[in-house]
Amino acid sequence: MKNALKLTLTASLSLSALSALEFGSMGQVSTSIGGAGVALKQSAWGVYYNPALLAADRRSKVGYSFGAQFREQNLLEALTIDFDELSRIASTLDEKLLGKTSAGGAIAGGAISYKPNGGSTVTVDGILGDVLGDLLKVENGGTLDDKKLQDFAKGLGCGTCENKTGIDTIAKELKEQIEKDNKIGETLQNKLAGAAGKKSPLLAEIVKNIDPKNIGGLISGALNGQTPNMEEILSQVGEITLPRGADSDIDKLIDSFNVLNNTLQSNDLVLSSQNGIVVQVGGRPRTKKIEADGIGELSVQEIDSGRGAVAVAILPQIFAGVSANLDPTHSKLIVEAGGKYIQADITGNGVGLSILTDKTGGLTAQQQFKNSSIMSPNAKHELNATTLALIEVPVGYGHTFFTRAGDVHIGGAVKFMQAFGYRLAETLNFENAEISMPSTTDMISQQTFAVDLGLLYTPFFAKKLNLGLVAKNLNAPHIKMNTGSDIILNRQLRAGVSYELLDFLTIAADYDILPNNTLSVVNKQSQMLGGGIIADFKYVDFRLGAMKDMKSKAGEGAILTGGVNAFGFLDIAFQYGLGENVTLYGFNVSNYMAIKVGGQFSW
Repeated sequence: MKNALKLTLTASLSLSALSALEFGSMGQVSTSIGGAGVALKQSAWGVYYNPALLAADRRSKVGYSFGAQFREQNLLEALTIDFDELSRIASTLDEKLLGKTSAGGAIAGGAISYKPNGGSTVTVDGILGDVLGDLLKVENGGTLDDKKLQDFAKGLGCGTCENKTGIDTIAKELKEQIEKDNKIGETLQNKLAGAAGKKSPLLAEIVKNIDPKNIGGLISGALNGQTPNMEEILSQVGEITLPRGADSDIDKLIDSFNVLNNTLQSNDLVLSSQNGIVVQVGGRPRTKKIEADGIGELSVQEIDSGRGAVAVAILPQIFAGVSANLDPTHSKLIVEAGGKYIQADITGNGVGLSILTDKTGGLTAQQQFKNSSIMSPNAKHELNATTLALIEVPVGYGHTFFTRAGDVHIGGAVKFMQAFGYRLAETLNFENAEISMPSTTDMISQQTFAVDLGLLYTPFFAKKLNLGLVAKNLNAPHIKMNTGSDIILNRQLRAGVSYELLDFLTIAADYDILPNNTLSVVNKQSQMLGGGIIADFKYVDFRLGAMKDMKSKAGEGAILTGGVNAFGFLDIAFQYGLGENVTLYGFNVSNYMAIKVGGQFSW
């Protein structure tokens, strides 16, 4: 059942999304220079970034681009957790500390035996048996008698222990005296830690982190008259801390608990794919007119009507993701282990483990599990998802006005949109992880349109400087969902600047003046700032940049961008977050990545 939830979440990604309708990125050039495109004349995607660019660069152009973007926060790693392994945590500790082999795989040769009151011989194996043998001066495979344990306890300060008989009885008395006298516990803890440090870093660190008043539980749990197991030892100790760095297998368990804890706090996954083909038909070039005056002198005048290019594009896009809202009343990390219930609490450098016990006059351990565990069958976790697919067909035109203050380029685009939307909200838990898979008839399809307006200004005193401003989705179109609610494509306002340092070298930057509303439950707004540099040679160009979402809570940090073009038709661009990483099946990658491939030509 636990793996069923993983499959459910994975399946939901193929059909649903909690996606952010940000300004977006189209084409490889802008993608690779921090998303800057509002004032970038040489881009083939002016109809998308700023229609005024159709007037600023009137050349004919063709461009094509295909790509995908990924941003994750505390969700994908949760899908890789082996929940069955978490439930076997006590068994794992048995193998590490009480098994026939040590944590490092070597044979643990310090097993000791004893005969409890009224019982048959009991053996304490593994590293713990080895360490106890050293402390109690029992040779490998030797037998522990009452006298040795009494002398050891007396040396710790337990005067009443020599009056008890039977290994299990003496161990129990030692535990009770430690609870009364903390100094006895501190002495025992130091001795145990010293002996364990020579055998097992894992056991040594566990011992060091046990409360001294509870350290006697480690002895009484191991010498209780029955074959020892970690559930019983944990019950008597109260709580142990699994340290990071002492054992690779334990580190994996700690990582799993940490991932679950982070998922409880916040989670989100965004997948998007923005693709397109654009054709720009060149505007009217400048012409020369020859005039003759009355005395036969000729003059040549350059005429520019200001008519820019016309562009049309087909832009298929899909935004997809998912977010799980975990039941706040069932947020504790409690796993069932062999009929007992172990609670995990995240500490500074590890995980604290404790056995839940039946409370006198209160809830049983099982009831506590059902009432508060993230894995309880009574939990009501929510899976919220939304899919939005758009096919945009923008048609744009730009025009130039020549003034004494400089060239003023304006442009507009009307975008026909075919939209498909679906929103999903399911309640589930680890025992009931089924969701209602939507059919094609469930998805709402509708047609709408949007209007973009753009401005680009080139000052008379700085002909290589361009200042741009674009307003997109001026009419804020609504897209209906299957739930009856609407998605509003909010108005977007972005400014941009570019400067031609040399004939082949250009720098550019963009900034979202207003934050953009998104559909994400976690990252409800987006506001991008980014820029970069282009080195454009005859047959190849190189691009580098950076950008940052000022409103994001996903932790992707600064995003490095870059790209290269060869011969126009082969172009690749990437974006890679430098902040948080996610580990998937042993591979550590950024929680934000994007890639685009395509090409563009102009003449």
